[in-house]
Amino acid sequence: MDFYQGRILRVDLSAMNVSVEPLRMDWASLYVGGKGLLFRYLLDEVAPGLDPWSPDNPLMFFTGPFAGTGVSTCSRLVVGCKSPQTGTILDSYVGGSFGPELKFAGYDAIIVTGRAAEPTLVWIKDDVVELRSAAPYMGMKIGELESTLRRDLDPRMQAMSNGPAGESLLPWACLSTDQAHKAGRGGAGALMGAKNVKAIAIRGTGSVGVGDAKAFLADLYRIHEEYIFTPANMWAHEEGTLALVDMVDVAGAMPTRNWSEGQFDGIDQINSAAFQKVRLKKRACSQCAIGCRNYHVIGDARGEGPEFETVALCGANCGVGDTEALFRFNLACDDLGMDTISTGAVVGLATDMTEKGIADFGLHFDDYDAYVAAPEQIARRQGIGVELAEGARALAARYGVPDLAMEVKNLELPGYDPRGTFGMSLAYATADRGGCHQRSYVQADEILGGDLPPDSLAGKAQMNIHWQNFTSVKYSGIWCEFWALELDEMRQLLRHVYHRDLGDEELLRVGERAWNLARLFNLRESVEADDLPRLLYHEEGAHSAGPSAGRSIGEAPFRAALQEYYELRGWDENGVPTEAKLQELGIDYRLEA
Repeated sequence: MDFYQGRILRVDLSAMNVSVEPLRMDWASLYVGGKGLLFRYLLDEVAPGLDPWSPDNPLMFFTGPFAGTGVSTCSRLVVGCKSPQTGTILDSYVGGSFGPELKFAGYDAIIVTGRAAEPTLVWIKDDVVELRSAAPYMGMKIGELESTLRRDLDPRMQAMSNGPAGESLLPWACLSTDQAHKAGRGGAGALMGAKNVKAIAIRGTGSVGVGDAKAFLADLYRIHEEYIFTPANMWAHEEGTLALVDMVDVAGAMPTRNWSEGQFDGIDQINSAAFQKVRLKKRACSQCAIGCRNYHVIGDARGEGPEFETVALCGANCGVGDTEALFRFNLACDDLGMDTISTGAVVGLATDMTEKGIADFGLHFDDYDAYVAAPEQIARRQGIGVELAEGARALAARYGVPDLAMEVKNLELPGYDPRGTFGMSLAYATADRGGCHQRSYVQADEILGGDLPPDSLAGKAQMNIHWQNFTSVKYSGIWCEFWALELDEMRQLLRHVYHRDLGDEELLRVGERAWNLARLFNLRESVEADDLPRLLYHEEGAHSAGPSAGRSIGEAPFRAALQEYYELRGWDENGVPTEAKLQELGIDYRLEA
């Protein structure tokens, strides 16, 4: 079966047994893999109204068709569930080597259900799957855990693991592989912790069939030459996402001191130029020719990152203009297994509340020692971490200042302030997993080289729909964001999977189909309405200086743009996909009346 192994490994922790079942190839044909295929399985396997903390909430790991084949950036894997942080559908992506290793072991996906009575390690070596005690590994941070597992199991094994944050059920705990690679947003690590699993370790010795290998490799080499080693992708290799720091700050869209301003006066100490001074080498994920990862050394601190989002939320948003402090904060989050976006948002909020005299968390915008110590306290729910572990929404509500929490559907907002890039307001409000920047890149058309006005919502509904459909195709692939490939390159690769050429409309239909599946899931689960933090609407929340000074999105213009978005999507006025739209997309799932 070309590109697919045709098998899913199912792990039932409550019964402590494992089984193998065939992959639904009819679904694979419609949804390709990754995001689309994951969502179709989640719709079937998550019972309506299920508590996301329930043992019955399945934790799923899906590859794309090109994992293990050499297609650049496609080692990526998607992790999914009903998010314990937001209650929405969740797809969180991670690079590294785990995805190819899963395919080499003979599986396209893993579905984990139930809850183990004791701490458990899932050890997969091709067809042999063991559920072992994880007692010796409990409490370990990610770096120590991975090195210990390689010693105990196999030097070449790959692991998807939980840090202390997952063990303590921190709502935004992430899953880690290759130490620095994270399935970061939405709390998949918290769900794995709730299932009493410390890690899934895997060693595969098989291969992936690609049909006509000679023809596939010829296309693969040509595509890498023509579409990878080009100026459009060199930014990713030369600087990585840190290239965005100055561009976003100049546009007045940099979250600063808990979103109170759009530009940060200490940006020169945490931008790409600052980190290039301490960069030791470059790194890459498995089967990736781009190599965007930056490995830094500052004193005794060494490791990968930070990425742009970490600089924005853990740097400028926390008022931190110090290269070393930010680097150590990032390393702490990585080793503890926690999403840096949510962590930075919560620490920035707590610091702002301290500065305003609302509550005293011992954090100040110029106190780097307390700042660097915060991740450990949050991950282990100690000291100030007891309250900060509630998340931004709950923390702000606890002290009667809900407007200070910048989140959508309880997912803390990432590093593009919508007052500096209005199109992102619609992107955040309509994103399938809550406030997320990875579903639509409309900011690229507004402030990162495009020519759309950043202070208007005109035309942004259609632009967001295009990006959401496009990225959903890309994530079904699963191609990385950092490869600037277009539909044409996707088509040239997917024709080897489908044994025919796919047109642009058919490709975008794959993405639109996945997007509508997510909408159906969230509607079924009564996820809250598409909305924004109140301060983004009104003049009282406007910035006082910089390019975005005085801007507010306005509630009436936003509501009008949202209704336009629904109409263009083929949804009704309440954002529900119409029967005509579902039939058009060939979706076989319907909401109960």
